[in-house]
Amino acid sequence: MKKLFVLLFGLALSSNVSATTNAGAGQKWYGPYTISKVARYWDGGHRITVHVNEKMQTPCEVTNTEGKVSYNVSVNTNIHSDWLFSASATAQSQNKKVMLLLDRTCAPNYGLNLHGVEILSE
Repeated sequence: MKKLFVLLFGLALSSNVSATTNAGAGQKWYGPYTISKVARYWDGGHRITVHVNEKMQTPCEVTNTEGKVSYNVSVNTNIHSDWLFSASATAQSQNKKVMLLLDRTCAPNYGLNLHGVEILSE
């Protein structure tokens, strides 16, 4: 009985480790990547740009060739760009791998649109 309990507990624990974070409609998680550079700036809207070290394989040529994604909103709010910047900068400073939540919008100068950052543990 004890062996069965340990086996079931181990299976339950291991299944939780590989759990994935849900993506919204039209969005997909890409990665894992390590972040090489993060920028937060005004460009007609609150923009954040994230560059990664690894080669990206996405439907967007700019993202693939330059290894960058961005978040831009032209409304007068910066809440989302602030938390995306914070999570990205934290992962970069700790050299942690991340998953990036991207949608299908490919901006010609900025790459795919960033919606989320998931920091992975070792």
